[in-house]
Amino acid sequence: MGDTFGQLKDMLPFLVPVILLQVVLLVISLVDIVRRRAVTGGSKLLWILIVCLVNVIGPVVYLTVGRKEQAYDGD
Repeated sequence: MGDTFGQLKDMLPFLVPVILLQVVLLVISLVDIVRRRAVTGGSKLLWILIVCLVNVIGPVVYLTVGRKEQAYDGD
């Protein structure tokens, strides 16, 4: 058990940036999905599930493929 904690402690400097990147991408993607009137594929719920469940890849795919140009509710 102590060895596992030691390995995790050694990996922490590498894990923190990846975790921060994941959280930032997740928040940006979710806010964008909620604010848009329409997304590619037509299903906001599907995109929310993809973004939340597929870790770093889900938000990247949404931000590159799932967005429609200038489709915000406030415009």
